Amino acid sequence: MKQHRSGLLFLMMLTFCGCAWQRIPVPPQYSASAPIPIRLGIILDESQSTAYYGPGIINLRKEMKLFESIIYPYRKGDILDGVMKLSIKGGWKGSGRGAGVLIGLTLGLASAGVGPSMTGVHYATAVLSKGATETGKYTVHVESNVTWGMAANTTEVSNKSDDLQRRKIAVEMAKKFEADRTLIIKAFGK
Repeated sequence: MKQHRSGLLFLMMLTFCGCAWQRIPVPPQYSASAPIPIRLGIILDESQSTAYYGPGIINLRKEMKLFESIIYPYRKGDILDGVMKLSIKGGWKGSGRGAGVLIGLTLGLASAGVGPSMTGVHYATAVLSKGATETGKYTVHVESNVTWGMAANTTEVSNKSDDLQRRKIAVEMAKKFEADRTLIIKAFGK
């Protein structure tokens, strides 16, 4: 009888542990060779996605040292070379609600590979301007797929997924700025 209980307990632990996995890609990293010698004030668009992701992306840009300095929140009268207006649109779409049924039908054996998933699709646009003149417009599209087991900590999955999107947006945008470094410096008269 004790062996039966031990075996059942082991099977339950194996099933539960198999359900707690997460597959979230590692966020990309970026470091600029040297800051672009411009002081930028940043204005966030008033969309919900921008309000949610924008401040984190700004902090990542500061960490990357992509520009000489970033002023956020920007206020009229701040001493700077130009302004960047940041807009982010998109969201997450989930799927796989029936994964629990499949896991149950296989007595937990499918739990190591089957679970809910979601795909994040976001579009970010940064418009650089000097005074009333637009000097550049940069748009990126980032997409991420994440999956997790039925017993995974969904708050942790959500936080890691949002961090992944923030970093992807910041890195992809940084690559575009770096590619146009000479044009940006010239447009701002540096």
